[in-house]
Amino acid sequence: MGNELINFERKPEVADRPMETAKTLKVQKLVDGKFTSSESSLVVEKELPIYVNGEHLATASVVPSMEREFVAGYLFGQGFIDGPGEITMLEITDKGAAAVLVDSDRISSRKTKTSYRIVSGGGRTAYFESTVLPRVHSDLRIHRKDIFRAMNTLLQNALLYHETEGVHSAALFDTEIHPLCIVEDIGRHNTMDKAIGYALLNKIDCAKTFMVSTGRMASEMVTKICRAGIPLVATKTAVTDMGLEMGEKCGLTIIGFVRDTGSRMHTDMEVRVFKKAQMKIYTGADRVL
Repeated sequence: MGNELINFERKPEVADRPMETAKTLKVQKLVDGKFTSSESSLVVEKELPIYVNGEHLATASVVPSMEREFVAGYLFGQGFIDGPGEITMLEITDKGAAAVLVDSDRISSRKTKTSYRIVSGGGRTAYFESTVLPRVHSDLRIHRKDIFRAMNTLLQNALLYHETEGVHSAALFDTEIHPLCIVEDIGRHNTMDKAIGYALLNKIDCAKTFMVSTGRMASEMVTKICRAGIPLVATKTAVTDMGLEMGEKCGLTIIGFVRDTGSRMHTDMEVRVFKKAQMKIYTGADRVL
């Protein structure tokens, strides 16, 4: 992959997949009690070293798409920057991601003073006390049918998931329920970083957006959303107690188990079809009409 200089004005409606993100191989598949030759698609997993001001900061395992957005979102989510104006250069090369920040001392200070923890996804992330997270301020109101509509849009456009069944997905929507970006990655945290990084680099006012995700809303996911100032997040799956507590303190609306009529859930034994639409609002119910 050649050098890619970041373009702060780039604003695609839905993120594309510029690199190979899946590969096909031969497998033995069990069908009707017998193994037969078949083909299967695998997600491409890439190691992306991140260098900031010439020093190695971290190495991330990602799907090779929207890497610039991922790095910007990661730096923001970890507290190394508070906005895109603090990045003077960001490029992706064959050797990894290279960023130059205005405040070079902030990296060292943040690394020294920050406590890290192993999160639910198995990785390491900066720990933020809920008392230091900003409270979300937004006059966003959204109808429940538009939440189902947004989730359906995400699931219908999760092309890599349809191909491999091996990734998480997330999408950022505006108040007209138009998708600003749709992202996929092997990690639910990565999808959050990509979506938030997209918003940062394109100077989107996150107070006028909402997010839908396929990932569980644990505390580290909620932290990223609150830091970005996104007022509402909806997931097709569960919420944890710490995620709920943090969301309440920050004024975030969290919705779980969003399944529209006709939605399908695959289990080991069967495919379950939901006959009635359902969702659970855990915090901030006043934003949902």
